[in-house]
Amino acid sequence: MKTLKALKNEIVLKLADHSIEDPVFEAGLLITHVLNINALDYALENNRIIENSEYSELMKIVEYRIARMPISQIFGEKEFWSRTFKVTRDTLTPRPDSEILIETVLNKLADKNKKYRLLDLGTGTGCLLLTLLGELPNATGIGIDISEKALTVARENAINLNLVSRSEFIISNWTDNIEKSEKFDVIISNPPYIGFDEKETLPPEVVIYEPEEALFSGKDGLDDYKKLAKQLADYLSRDGVIVVEIGYRQSFAVKEIFTSAGFNQITKYKDLADRDRCLMIEF
Repeated sequence: MKTLKALKNEIVLKLADHSIEDPVFEAGLLITHVLNINALDYALENNRIIENSEYSELMKIVEYRIARMPISQIFGEKEFWSRTFKVTRDTLTPRPDSEILIETVLNKLADKNKKYRLLDLGTGTGCLLLTLLGELPNATGIGIDISEKALTVARENAINLNLVSRSEFIISNWTDNIEKSEKFDVIISNPPYIGFDEKETLPPEVVIYEPEEALFSGKDGLDDYKKLAKQLADYLSRDGVIVVEIGYRQSFAVKEIFTSAGFNQITKYKDLADRDRCLMIEF
């Protein structure tokens, strides 16, 4: 049997040997998760004896991590906007940078109690749609995705967050299966926007473990913006807004795409790292 202190040292060294960027931080995440202890106990209980079963479980997930499986997939969940979302290999992991989309929408909507109608394009885990529904108590919405496996995850998240009655999830290639008569007050999307030429620059956690169809969009990453720009005018209410995530170097190109499609008001917003991260698009 090992002490907690010895276990920390062993796992930090193993993670460092396999080029994990912050082995001390990640060792803490893995250990506190398996031992079900808080950060204070982790810091102070160095003499705690680790049971053989605990050690075996930890070594198993350490092996997953050094194979570069994302921690979100190891744990099967990720926090987003103070809510916990189930994550699998069939979905993108919700990222803190995407919270700027939620902030942008909520700042735009003056009356949070109105019966807004929402559309989330490429819903994945459902984190964007379900977060907005959680913040807008009378809103309803549809999440669409081309992957039935992703929709299964989104539906489970809706159940876990008690939002089933106000959400619907539909398989669709963008708006193909959305009724033409539908009008939405908010259309939100984190579409694929990475160019195929950028694939070799991405970390293995992304390339190996996240769904390719949710990441890549043609040579320059702009193919799906071009598709959406042609489709969304038919579904947006007259006073509605579209909020899309963008790559930090894409704001000018995406703005030009939507301007050419007849949208006149486009506002850029930055993420926590002060990089261009989303556009709000209006008629």
